[in-house]
Amino acid sequence: MIDDPALAASVQTELEKLQYTVMPMSEGGVLQKMFDEVPNLVIVDEDFRGGEGRLLALGIKEDVVLKYVPIILLVKNDTFFDDTDDGIDLYFRKDRQIRDLAFCAREIAGKTFNELDLNPLTRLPGTRSSILRIEGAVSADQAFSVCCIDLSDLSAFNSAYGDGRGDEIIVKVGHILQDILKNEGTKDDFVGHLGGDDFIVITTSNRSVQIAEEIIKQFDRVIPNFYDMNDRKQGYLLQRNKQGLLTQYPIMSLSVAIIQSDRTRPTEIAEIGRIGGDLKKYMKAMPGSCYISYQPHRGEEVLPTEEGSYLDVCFPSRMETVRVPALTGRTQKHVAFLNTILRLKKIKTVYQPIVDLATKQIGGYEALTRTLDDNFFSDPALLFSMARQASRVKELDKLCVDCALKTGQGIVADKKLFLNLNHETLLDSGLMKTLFSERGVIDFKSIVIEITEQSILRSFEKMRDALLELKEQGVSVAIDDVGGGAVSLRDVALLRPDYIKFDRSLIRQIDTNITKQQIVLSMILFAKGIRAKTTAEGIETREELETVKMCGVDLVQGYFLARPGPPFPALNI
Repeated sequence: MIDDPALAASVQTELEKLQYTVMPMSEGGVLQKMFDEVPNLVIVDEDFRGGEGRLLALGIKEDVVLKYVPIILLVKNDTFFDDTDDGIDLYFRKDRQIRDLAFCAREIAGKTFNELDLNPLTRLPGTRSSILRIEGAVSADQAFSVCCIDLSDLSAFNSAYGDGRGDEIIVKVGHILQDILKNEGTKDDFVGHLGGDDFIVITTSNRSVQIAEEIIKQFDRVIPNFYDMNDRKQGYLLQRNKQGLLTQYPIMSLSVAIIQSDRTRPTEIAEIGRIGGDLKKYMKAMPGSCYISYQPHRGEEVLPTEEGSYLDVCFPSRMETVRVPALTGRTQKHVAFLNTILRLKKIKTVYQPIVDLATKQIGGYEALTRTLDDNFFSDPALLFSMARQASRVKELDKLCVDCALKTGQGIVADKKLFLNLNHETLLDSGLMKTLFSERGVIDFKSIVIEITEQSILRSFEKMRDALLELKEQGVSVAIDDVGGGAVSLRDVALLRPDYIKFDRSLIRQIDTNITKQQIVLSMILFAKGIRAKTTAEGIETREELETVKMCGVDLVQGYFLARPGPPFPALNI
């Protein structure tokens, strides 16, 4: 895809010397042409079609079917790219010899040739065969379904255990798919391995949901066995992300995007790739293995976003289904969901009592965010994950704080109101000036801002300055999830918080775990040294309550004491 005639001729000449068949492209639908030909390699000039070359290349890499076709992007001499994770296989500077480009092309195409035909790891048909089977289904004038299967957090698993153990999971998924199609499918069903952790199943429309549910159930049953015992017990891996920050990655999950096609509205292969990619992005932020079954409607160019248009996300292992607003192909993932939440302010605040063990009275309440409509997915962690990926965390933070302050006006003056904030908001000095605009009769001294250990890592110096400004207003500071291993106690001490809230993993079953008790005891001594009160979250049993009380924890909260509710819940005990 090169517009410059001289450059195009030079590239074609050098590639033909290496016995490659070159297909120049300057007009027409690029994606459909690629589906028709399934090239071994694509070379794109960033100046293609008036400077749209890079966007076109990125669009190909976002397609669920074509993403494993390697791409070389030709860039100007003065073009600089960070070490991005955009999927482009090689950025080649145009001031280099074209002969070097030809040799690079041969090396890259050689590495991926097998994946486009037969995957060497799973021995399943690759991208080329998968496209041919989809084309055959489209032209057969009958109803069919394409199931796009993807894993979450495989890269974190590979970082922890090595690529070899990750490959074992890939192979296992391949075996699961083959066994299920053998038992649940028909003789004409197809399973392909597009590359990496992406698989595809082509089956009849009436069997697709049953097959997806069985895939998820079998995967969820076996995946914990691939983790070491300690990681399996705690339910996550602690690994550094791309920014170098310690992050908790849950046990791996699997998502299945089902694209239904019927005889009244045959689905084009390019549309299948686009919709499959969009749905998979949507599901990757969901906690747990899930599937979405989606059928495009006649005349519909993108996934619906009108008010009242929803997608049902199914979690077979948990036997539950949640309804979320549909997503467009034109917008960034989760924008439709967030637009609904933010525009219509579809949230509410519930309050969970925090009990002072010395007085046995409620000392304050933590404000927790929930969505108003039960049709929306109400997990706050998911909600903020969506906001972060759409770069709208600060908007959501502001909405949550406003709601908590407005509905919390009846709080007794001597009770504390704990509000959770993300680092993006704390570091925005302009937003922080108006953050408490709805506090009404609530005094600054009654407000406690909670931040997590991981927030501290984002920018320690700036975070310290931001927290100092809060404390100068009279606002107290709590560091949440302490003990998760993200930061050192030295960093916590430098911030001098008023409250330290222990990570739930430390409190869970602490009554039967002497090691956890010893850790909590040592952290209580540390907290006393910096004059901070300690809080044990997640108290779910009387035994846990009695144990943390024996250890000397100052404050407690959890379902055993009181569930979150409207202002202001009483204690269970």
